[in-house]
Amino acid sequence: ATDVGQHQMWTAQYYPFQAPRTLLTSGGLGTMGFGMGAAIGGCIARGKQKTILFTGDGSFHMNLNEMASAVKHNLPLIVVVLDNKVLGMVRQWQDLFFEGRHSQTTLERATDYVLLAESFGAQGFKATTHTELAEALEEAFAVTGPVIVHCPIDREEKVLPMIPPNCSVDEIILK
Repeated sequence: ATDVGQHQMWTAQYYPFQAPRTLLTSGGLGTMGFGMGAAIGGCIARGKQKTILFTGDGSFHMNLNEMASAVKHNLPLIVVVLDNKVLGMVRQWQDLFFEGRHSQTTLERATDYVLLAESFGAQGFKATTHTELAEALEEAFAVTGPVIVHCPIDREEKVLPMIPPNCSVDEIILK
């Protein structure tokens, strides 16, 4: 499952899906906060099958209280939080199309997602490199209940390619 933002695009581009009908996403509807409820619902609908939510810190903060539901029902849910401390997709648009004029996209929250997970009764891991992420995911998959994996990322990362507003595919931004 995904929320809305850069993490949604990266998931669509890079996650190695093995079967159809295994991605829960709101598409282009811009519903930040959608992911946690979708992941919980998808997990339950599939008989408590291991479920991964890819989310950003902005989206996750909208419904992180639902970790209480995931813990209460001992759901095998892995929440991967890509934390750039900004609203990444909106900020990317502000950088690319509005001369870097940022408005209401810098969050600078000091959330400790590992402690947050533990405060709900879940497990938490932090990964700052690809190697640490692989290790954290291996450990997370071994856990029977809910897990949060905190992944700090650079706020300047962009998700590409993308088509600028009011443009056609022949004007796509590749780098």
